[in-house]
Amino acid sequence: MSDNILIYTDGAAEPNPGPGGYGVVLIAGGHRKELSAGVRLTTNNRMELLAVVAGLEALARPSAATVISDSQYVIESIQKGYVRNWQRNGWRLASKKRAKNVDLWERFLNVAAKHSLTFKWIKGHAGTPENERCDQLAVAAAKGKNLPEDTGYIEELRSLEAERKANPSLFPDTAGTSAQAIEVGKPAGPCPKCGAGMFRKKPKPGKRKPGQTYYFEWITICSGCKRIFLSEADKRTIPQG
Repeated sequence: MSDNILIYTDGAAEPNPGPGGYGVVLIAGGHRKELSAGVRLTTNNRMELLAVVAGLEALARPSAATVISDSQYVIESIQKGYVRNWQRNGWRLASKKRAKNVDLWERFLNVAAKHSLTFKWIKGHAGTPENERCDQLAVAAAKGKNLPEDTGYIEELRSLEAERKANPSLFPDTAGTSAQAIEVGKPAGPCPKCGAGMFRKKPKPGKRKPGQTYYFEWITICSGCKRIFLSEADKRTIPQG
Protein backbone atom coordinates (compact mmCIF):
# COMPACT_ATOMS: atom_id res chain seq x y z
CA MET A 1 0.00 0.00 0.00
CA SER A 2 1.10 3.57 -0.67
CA ASP A 3 1.05 6.47 1.76
CA ASN A 4 -2.09 8.48 2.63
CA ILE A 5 -3.65 5.33 4.03
CA LEU A 6 -7.02 5.44 5.77
CA ILE A 7 -7.41 3.01 8.68
CA TYR A 8 -10.97 2.60 9.95
CA THR A 9 -11.26 0.65 13.21
CA ASP A 10 -13.89 -0.60 15.63
CA GLY A 11 -14.12 -2.96 18.58
CA ALA A 12 -16.91 -4.76 20.41
CA ALA A 13 -17.50 -6.84 23.54
CA GLU A 14 -20.93 -8.21 24.47
CA PRO A 15 -21.46 -8.33 27.39
CA ASN A 16 -18.71 -5.99 28.53
CA PRO A 17 -16.54 -7.73 29.67
CA GLY A 18 -17.35 -10.77 27.58
CA PRO A 19 -16.58 -12.25 24.16
CA GLY A 20 -15.06 -9.55 21.99
CA GLY A 21 -13.70 -8.77 18.57
CA TYR A 22 -12.25 -6.04 16.40
CA GLY A 23 -12.62 -4.98 12.79
CA VAL A 24 -10.27 -2.95 10.59
CA VAL A 25 -10.61 -1.58 7.06
CA LEU A 26 -7.45 -0.24 5.39
CA ILE A 27 -7.82 1.86 2.22
CA ALA A 28 -5.05 3.28 0.02
CA GLY A 29 -5.78 4.32 -3.54
CA GLY A 30 -7.55 1.43 -5.19
CA HIS A 31 -6.41 -1.06 -2.57
CA ARG A 32 -8.56 -2.28 0.31
CA LYS A 33 -7.88 -4.77 3.10
CA GLU A 34 -10.08 -6.02 5.94
CA LEU A 35 -8.87 -7.49 9.24
CA SER A 36 -10.75 -9.00 12.15
CA ALA A 37 -10.26 -11.37 15.09
CA GLY A 38 -12.06 -12.32 18.29
CA VAL A 39 -11.20 -13.43 21.83
CA ARG A 40 -13.09 -15.31 24.51
CA LEU A 41 -13.09 -12.66 27.22
CA THR A 42 -12.17 -8.99 26.97
CA THR A 43 -13.55 -5.47 27.23
CA ASN A 44 -14.89 -3.07 24.62
CA ASN A 45 -12.03 -0.60 25.19
CA ARG A 46 -9.41 -3.32 24.71
CA MET A 47 -10.95 -4.28 21.37
CA GLU A 48 -11.17 -0.65 20.26
CA LEU A 49 -7.48 -0.22 21.02
CA LEU A 50 -6.44 -3.58 19.59
CA ALA A 51 -8.18 -2.66 16.32
CA VAL A 52 -5.90 0.38 16.00
CA VAL A 53 -2.83 -1.67 16.89
CA ALA A 54 -3.71 -4.41 14.39
CA GLY A 55 -4.29 -1.86 11.64
CA LEU A 56 -0.93 -0.20 12.21
CA GLU A 57 0.92 -3.50 12.54
CA ALA A 58 -0.49 -4.50 9.14
CA LEU A 59 1.42 -1.68 7.39
CA ALA A 60 4.39 -3.18 5.60
CA ARG A 61 6.58 -0.07 5.78
CA PRO A 62 6.68 3.38 7.39
CA SER A 63 3.65 5.25 6.07
CA ALA A 64 1.50 8.34 6.41
CA ALA A 65 -1.89 7.23 7.66
CA THR A 66 -5.10 8.53 9.21
CA VAL A 67 -6.67 6.37 11.89
CA ILE A 68 -10.44 6.81 12.14
CA SER A 69 -12.21 5.45 15.21
CA ASP A 70 -15.47 6.00 17.10
CA SER A 71 -13.75 5.31 20.43
CA GLN A 72 -13.32 8.44 22.54
CA TYR A 73 -11.23 6.37 24.95
CA VAL A 74 -8.66 5.64 22.23
CA ILE A 75 -8.67 8.95 20.37
CA GLU A 76 -8.68 11.22 23.43
CA SER A 77 -6.02 9.16 25.21
CA ILE A 78 -3.75 9.73 22.21
CA GLN A 79 -4.64 13.28 21.20
CA LYS A 80 -4.66 14.69 24.74
CA GLY A 81 -1.38 13.02 25.65
CA TYR A 82 -2.75 10.79 28.39
CA VAL A 83 -0.85 7.76 27.12
CA ARG A 84 2.50 9.52 27.27
CA ASN A 85 1.72 10.78 30.77
CA TRP A 86 0.85 7.27 31.95
CA GLN A 87 4.07 5.96 30.42
CA ARG A 88 6.19 8.68 32.07
CA ASN A 89 4.56 7.89 35.42
CA GLY A 90 5.34 4.19 35.20
CA TRP A 91 1.87 3.47 33.81
CA ARG A 92 0.21 5.03 36.84
CA LEU A 93 -2.83 7.30 36.83
CA ALA A 94 -3.12 10.46 38.91
CA SER A 95 -5.00 8.32 41.46
CA LYS A 96 -1.88 6.11 41.72
CA LYS A 97 -3.80 3.16 40.33
CA ARG A 98 -2.24 1.28 37.44
CA ALA A 99 -3.48 2.31 34.00
CA LYS A 100 -5.61 -0.17 32.10
CA ASN A 101 -4.61 -1.98 28.92
CA VAL A 102 -0.91 -1.30 29.38
CA ASP A 103 0.09 -4.27 27.21
CA LEU A 104 -1.85 -2.86 24.27
CA TRP A 105 -0.73 0.72 24.82
CA GLU A 106 2.89 -0.42 24.78
CA ARG A 107 2.27 -2.22 21.47
CA PHE A 108 0.60 0.92 20.14
CA LEU A 109 3.50 3.21 21.07
CA ASN A 110 6.02 0.83 19.49
CA VAL A 111 4.23 0.59 16.17
CA ALA A 112 3.04 4.22 16.06
CA ALA A 113 6.65 5.44 16.26
CA LYS A 114 7.28 3.97 12.80
CA HIS A 115 4.63 6.04 11.01
CA SER A 116 3.36 9.57 10.46
CA LEU A 117 -0.13 9.38 11.94
CA THR A 118 -3.26 11.50 12.23
CA PHE A 119 -6.12 10.44 14.48
CA LYS A 120 -9.76 11.28 13.87
CA TRP A 121 -12.83 10.56 15.97
CA ILE A 122 -16.18 9.95 14.28
CA LYS A 123 -19.57 9.18 15.76
CA GLY A 124 -20.39 5.49 15.72
CA HIS A 125 -23.48 4.08 14.01
CA ALA A 126 -23.95 7.35 12.17
CA GLY A 127 -23.98 5.94 8.65
CA THR A 128 -20.26 6.10 7.83
CA PRO A 129 -19.95 3.04 5.55
CA GLU A 130 -16.47 1.93 6.59
CA ASN A 131 -17.22 2.44 10.29
CA GLU A 132 -20.34 0.32 9.91
CA ARG A 133 -18.29 -2.35 8.13
CA CYS A 134 -15.74 -2.39 10.94
CA ASP A 135 -18.57 -2.85 13.43
CA GLN A 136 -19.90 -5.80 11.42
CA LEU A 137 -16.46 -7.39 11.35
CA ALA A 138 -15.96 -6.86 15.10
CA VAL A 139 -19.35 -8.28 16.08
CA ALA A 140 -18.95 -11.29 13.78
CA ALA A 141 -15.48 -12.00 15.18
CA ALA A 142 -16.80 -11.87 18.76
CA LYS A 143 -19.35 -14.55 17.87
CA GLY A 144 -16.72 -16.94 16.49
CA LYS A 145 -16.21 -20.49 17.69
CA ASN A 146 -13.33 -21.65 19.89
CA LEU A 147 -12.05 -18.13 20.49
CA PRO A 148 -8.60 -17.77 22.10
CA GLU A 149 -7.98 -16.11 25.44
CA ASP A 150 -7.10 -12.43 25.69
CA THR A 151 -4.13 -13.26 27.90
CA GLY A 152 -3.35 -9.59 28.47
CA TYR A 153 -6.77 -9.03 29.99
CA ILE A 154 -6.58 -12.10 32.22
CA GLU A 155 -3.19 -10.96 33.52
CA GLU A 156 -4.60 -7.49 34.11
CA LEU A 157 -7.39 -8.94 36.26
CA ARG A 158 -4.84 -10.87 38.31
CA SER A 159 -2.66 -7.80 38.71
CA LEU A 160 -5.64 -5.72 39.78
CA GLU A 161 -6.57 -8.23 42.44
CA ALA A 162 -2.99 -8.27 43.72
CA GLU A 163 -2.97 -4.48 43.82
CA ARG A 164 -6.24 -4.43 45.75
CA LYS A 165 -4.67 -6.66 48.37
CA ALA A 166 -1.44 -4.66 48.57
CA ASN A 167 -3.06 -1.19 48.52
CA PRO A 168 -6.67 -1.46 49.72
CA SER A 169 -6.84 2.29 50.36
CA LEU A 170 -6.73 2.87 46.59
CA PHE A 171 -9.92 0.85 46.19
CA PRO A 172 -12.36 2.10 48.87
CA ASP A 173 -15.40 0.64 47.11
CA THR A 174 -13.92 -2.82 46.67
CA ALA A 175 -11.34 -3.16 49.44
CA GLY A 176 -11.39 -6.70 50.77
CA THR A 177 -12.57 -8.27 47.53
CA SER A 178 -11.43 -11.87 47.50
CA ALA A 179 -9.24 -13.61 44.96
CA GLN A 180 -12.49 -14.70 43.33
CA ALA A 181 -12.29 -11.42 41.40
CA ILE A 182 -9.87 -12.99 38.94
CA GLU A 183 -12.68 -15.37 37.99
CA VAL A 184 -14.73 -12.47 36.64
CA GLY A 185 -15.72 -13.01 33.04
CA LYS A 186 -14.57 -16.61 32.76
CA PRO A 187 -16.89 -18.94 30.86
CA ALA A 188 -19.68 -20.25 33.08
CA GLY A 189 -21.28 -22.88 30.85
CA PRO A 190 -24.39 -22.72 28.64
CA CYS A 191 -27.44 -20.66 29.58
CA PRO A 192 -30.24 -22.92 30.92
CA LYS A 193 -32.79 -20.75 29.12
CA CYS A 194 -31.39 -20.18 25.62
CA GLY A 195 -28.20 -22.28 25.48
CA ALA A 196 -25.86 -19.37 24.71
CA GLY A 197 -22.55 -19.05 26.54
CA MET A 198 -22.60 -17.41 29.97
CA PHE A 199 -19.86 -15.31 31.53
CA ARG A 200 -19.11 -14.00 34.98
CA LYS A 201 -19.22 -10.25 35.25
CA LYS A 202 -18.37 -7.94 38.13
CA PRO A 203 -21.29 -5.64 39.00
CA LYS A 204 -20.81 -1.95 39.64
CA PRO A 205 -19.70 -1.23 43.21
CA GLY A 206 -22.18 0.43 45.55
CA LYS A 207 -22.57 1.27 49.22
CA ARG A 208 -22.33 -1.80 51.44
CA LYS A 209 -23.83 -1.97 54.93
CA PRO A 210 -22.02 -4.00 57.61
CA GLY A 211 -23.80 -7.18 58.52
CA GLN A 212 -25.75 -7.37 55.27
CA THR A 213 -25.35 -10.02 52.58
CA TYR A 214 -25.04 -9.05 48.93
CA TYR A 215 -24.71 -10.71 45.55
CA PHE A 216 -21.71 -8.66 44.52
CA GLU A 217 -18.54 -10.71 44.13
CA TRP A 218 -19.66 -11.41 40.59
CA ILE A 219 -22.82 -12.18 38.67
CA THR A 220 -23.38 -14.64 35.85
CA ILE A 221 -24.89 -13.14 32.72
CA CYS A 222 -25.98 -14.80 29.47
CA SER A 223 -24.39 -13.43 26.30
CA GLY A 224 -27.51 -14.38 24.35
CA CYS A 225 -30.73 -13.58 26.21
CA LYS A 226 -28.94 -11.30 28.75
CA ARG A 227 -30.54 -13.04 31.73
CA ILE A 228 -28.67 -12.68 35.02
CA PHE A 229 -28.28 -15.71 37.27
CA LEU A 230 -27.39 -15.62 40.96
CA SER A 231 -26.28 -18.49 43.15
CA GLU A 232 -25.19 -19.04 46.72
CA ALA A 233 -21.59 -18.89 45.52
CA ASP A 234 -22.14 -15.27 44.48
CA LYS A 235 -23.00 -14.09 47.98
CA ARG A 236 -20.73 -12.24 50.37
CA THR A 237 -21.51 -10.86 53.81
CA ILE A 238 -20.01 -7.52 54.86
CA PRO A 239 -18.39 -7.95 58.29
CA GLN A 240 -19.46 -5.81 61.22
CA GLY A 241 -17.15 -3.03 62.29
